[in-house]
Amino acid sequence: MKLILSIMVLYGLIAIHLAAPLDDSAHARILFYDNDNIGLDGYDFSFETSDGIKRDESAELVDKGTGEKIWRVEGYYSWTAPDGKQYRVDFVADENGYRPTGPHLP
Repeated sequence: MKLILSIMVLYGLIAIHLAAPLDDSAHARILFYDNDNIGLDGYDFSFETSDGIKRDESAELVDKGTGEKIWRVEGYYSWTAPDGKQYRVDFVADENGYRPTGPHLP
């Protein structure tokens, strides 16, 4: 009787293991990718993966009017957390540093 119970428990554990969802990030596929490299004047790129990650970014070389040129980068990235909640971070990076914004950020 104990042997039968042990076998049933073992099969139950195997069934639970096989029914567990796979980690999507380990098997993520690229659904969309676009890249436009304009050389020294800037770039644009965006992509989306099957595990819910998205990113869009563009950069341009800006003349400050003083003969000094700086890179200005703008964009966002988003992902789905393990709890199913969607997060998005918008950002700007330029001579004032990297400045992320989002409702979940302080």
